[in-house]
Amino acid sequence: MPFKQFSILYFFIVAFVFLNSCKEEEKKVEEKKIIVRKIQDVNASVSDEIADMFSKQVNDHELILVNDTVNTIAYYKDLYKDKALLFTNKGKYTELGDSLIKLIADARYYGLYLNDYNYKRLTELNQKWFNVKDSMFDAFALAESEILLSDAYFKFGAHLNKGRFYPDSLLLEWNPKKLDTNWVSILKFGIEHKKLRTAFDSLEPQHEGYKFLKHELHKYILDNEKLDWDSISFVNVQDTNLLYSQIKNRLLITGDYDSLTKGNDSVKLAKAIKKFQKKINLEPDGKLGKYTKQALGYNKEKIIRQMEMALERWRWEPREFPKKYFWVNIPSADLHIWEYDKKKKIDTLVLRSNVVVGKPETQTPLVKSKINYMLVYPYWSVPYSIAWKEILPMVQADTSYLRRKGFECVDGKGRVLDISKLKWKKYTKDYLPFKFRQRIGGDNSLGICKFNFHNKYGVYMHDTNSKRYFKTFYRWQSHGCVRLEKFIETARFLIRDDTLKIPYDTLMESFVTPIQRQINIKKPVPIFIKYYTVRADDSTGLHFYIDIYRKDEKMMKMVYK
Repeated sequence: MPFKQFSILYFFIVAFVFLNSCKEEEKKVEEKKIIVRKIQDVNASVSDEIADMFSKQVNDHELILVNDTVNTIAYYKDLYKDKALLFTNKGKYTELGDSLIKLIADARYYGLYLNDYNYKRLTELNQKWFNVKDSMFDAFALAESEILLSDAYFKFGAHLNKGRFYPDSLLLEWNPKKLDTNWVSILKFGIEHKKLRTAFDSLEPQHEGYKFLKHELHKYILDNEKLDWDSISFVNVQDTNLLYSQIKNRLLITGDYDSLTKGNDSVKLAKAIKKFQKKINLEPDGKLGKYTKQALGYNKEKIIRQMEMALERWRWEPREFPKKYFWVNIPSADLHIWEYDKKKKIDTLVLRSNVVVGKPETQTPLVKSKINYMLVYPYWSVPYSIAWKEILPMVQADTSYLRRKGFECVDGKGRVLDISKLKWKKYTKDYLPFKFRQRIGGDNSLGICKFNFHNKYGVYMHDTNSKRYFKTFYRWQSHGCVRLEKFIETARFLIRDDTLKIPYDTLMESFVTPIQRQINIKKPVPIFIKYYTVRADDSTGLHFYIDIYRKDEKMMKMVYK
């Protein structure tokens, strides 16, 4: 054998031996046992093992425990300082331990993921605690269980309080700084007073939307426990008869297809698809369009996960909302204006309006800001991306386009240029030394009124000269801004606290007089642009919407890997 081949073979043999020796070492660590035969000695041995484990922590917050990294140790380590055990006693779960195991097992009802809370490992350890045949206890397994239960308890509480993600970037994280300042004391109170569920309840969001959705999730899981349906794939369909059979079976299971009524099967299937489409707020046309196919691609598990992602988003919300605020939800493409009712002590819905939001390729961003002024008869300064992608090619093909659409060209100093003297053929994406601006008037793309709120994306809410989309289900049609159907009612609401200065009659007169005017809001009103594909309320129950930007799918992949 040549020396080179021998060297390669030798290398692989050494690597193989080394890796297997590592595995053997790892195996030895996993199977470590501290045998205790007298029941009265169990707790002391377990306490000693816990102290030994704590002595090996990596830093203030992390402890490597066999194959698990525990990162909540700083919050509960002091609970073991007197060598007291929290969740086990003499080789059995205490009442507190039983309660916590049941809560972890019910993680799904909270919209959380069971495996995030050491449940699988805890189940394995539970089987090692006590060897009935030899009447002996494993103090190491009990000690590991104590720490993993404490870790699960504090992690569960943290996740209920503020969620698992960093909302802006959708990164899974452990960031205690974002949690309520009293979250540790609440969880310790739960242990000391044996009220774990009460502690969890007080850490959860208290918003009605969260509470209703959590209730509906629990109900949905139980109602569909004995039902199951798979996702339907529309990729590379070879047999259309098989495809329609799969759709029919799916809609039979979910109660959308009526098998008892007589009639043509294709007609009945179209009716079933319409019924299904209504459930997810899509145009009930009975056709297998893009978004209907996307929705049929969800199986039961993914629908439950969709609700879990909505609960996760609720945990990112502030503990309390302002006394009045605007709430735009992208998947449902609507605006809700809420105001706190002092007598009833609840938020009441003042106004609901359809809106048009961004297409999937030009998405409306998530925003938290304040509406500070209205601009009546605004100009539309065309964003650069729209200018070179859409308007410039139209002008180069037909220079009368600008006149017909009411556009003018403005240089960097704000001067209006003579469009007849511009040499259109020489302008490109990389060379466009002016801006397109649409003149004020009823034909302006921003309509009669623009509602401005500061944000880094340059989006705003406005009326529109194209109102046809408000009557459709497919209201994801804009370049990113929010087009508002009930702009007059919205404007009236915004000046309600300042009608002495701006009477309603004056406002209405300004809407019919094509002169630009800025109306400052006396008390700027908060606006939230959000993304919820599921919501629930006490009057109309559960509502699903298509995951139009596939933000939920991205979150699901991270949570469930």
